[in-house]
Amino acid sequence: MTVLLAAPILLTLTLLLSGLAKLGARQGTEDAMTSLRLPWRSMHRSVASVLPVTEIVLALGLWFPFVPLQVLVAVVIALLLVTYLVIIARALRFEEQVECSCFGTLASPTVSGTTLGRNLMLVGLGVLTVIAAASGLLTAALVQAPLTVMGLGAALLLAVVLTALTLGGAVPETAPAEASPSDRARSGTAAPAPATIVEAEVGSAPESGPGDGNEELLDYERTAIPAAVVQRVDGRLSTLRQLASHRAALLVFVSEGCGPCERVLDQGPGWLEALSPVLDVHFVFATPLDHRRERTVQRIGDHALHDLQSVARGALGARSAPSAVLLGADGLLAGGPVTGGSEVIGFVEEILEQLQEAQQPGERPAAESPSPAS
Repeated sequence: MTVLLAAPILLTLTLLLSGLAKLGARQGTEDAMTSLRLPWRSMHRSVASVLPVTEIVLALGLWFPFVPLQVLVAVVIALLLVTYLVIIARALRFEEQVECSCFGTLASPTVSGTTLGRNLMLVGLGVLTVIAAASGLLTAALVQAPLTVMGLGAALLLAVVLTALTLGGAVPETAPAEASPSDRARSGTAAPAPATIVEAEVGSAPESGPGDGNEELLDYERTAIPAAVVQRVDGRLSTLRQLASHRAALLVFVSEGCGPCERVLDQGPGWLEALSPVLDVHFVFATPLDHRRERTVQRIGDHALHDLQSVARGALGARSAPSAVLLGADGLLAGGPVTGGSEVIGFVEEILEQLQEAQQPGERPAAESPSPAS
């Protein structure tokens, strides 16, 4: 009896936590659905809005003391958990690692064997919950011994909280290492100041004085572009410095299938049109370029680079994809790295705004000369 009662209580806690975590992370849920390659992408936003409310309603509806309703809710929960299990098992067969945000901002987002094991356990709890509901145990316990149910629920909740606190406090502290140039660059202002962009274009620093608006430039410590090599679409190799040898270059690191990366790639055509007269824009992939999907090619054309073994991204201090870095034509970093879909989009939008400000009447016009081949 205790096991059959514990199962629905644990599922209720899980669904409540999952639903509440997703409520404030709709974009993350939508990105996860894209990463998991779920069909009907046009409906992802609607599903991401409805799903957290559905999970919360199911969690609460399970405890309405009416056997037919409890059985119906328990079956729906079990089917939902089986669906999650199938989606996770399918994602484990993808070549690239997937981030699913199954519990919103909680837990590890990376899909792994542990994720599959967790979902198998949840399906098992779902089956036990159906049995408990169909046998009338849930209704009987709620009507005849509500204090027992509340006490068991409180005990399980306390156990979950203590486990979470224990695991959270077990993370070893590491001694701070000496910051690399890319780390020092990242510790400053993420987006480049307008003066930094102009400097990146012309390769010379503007004069600055007190109160002249260049204080932001001082917040961003510009460091040398690291030594790393990327491969162009035609197979030629180029160093990062060669990419920005004549004018600034924006590198956007992406991975096909990753939800936030797909959002960034959707912005590609607009960025290329707006920035190409001033900057070279490159979308950098960790996989060979001949493996790109047709939809990716349609969005960014030949503005793609292959980062072999992700060496360039690591040298620039970008933790993961999507991320972005602005390389200056003077051989120094001019902005970034920034990481995350919304952060990359905001980074590029700020560059666009600052370029527009720098090109106001009386300011230096944008460079329009094409970037020569390296």
